[in-house]
Amino acid sequence: MNEQAISLLQQILEQQQKQTALLETIASQNLALIEALADGDGADPDAPPSTYLDGSPCR
Repeated sequence: MNEQAISLLQQILEQQQKQTALLETIASQNLALIEALADGDGADPDAPPSTYLDGSPCR
């Protein structure tokens, strides 16, 4: 395999790694959103939230 082909493959691999990292971030954010929406503690749905999606308390 020549150097140009290897360089191209390295670029493709780098882009795939970036894409994978972004997809993992999206998946974890979606999971946090689903968990927050599924939190059915019987509270008033129109009341302001007491915590942020990351679990930290609202001020």
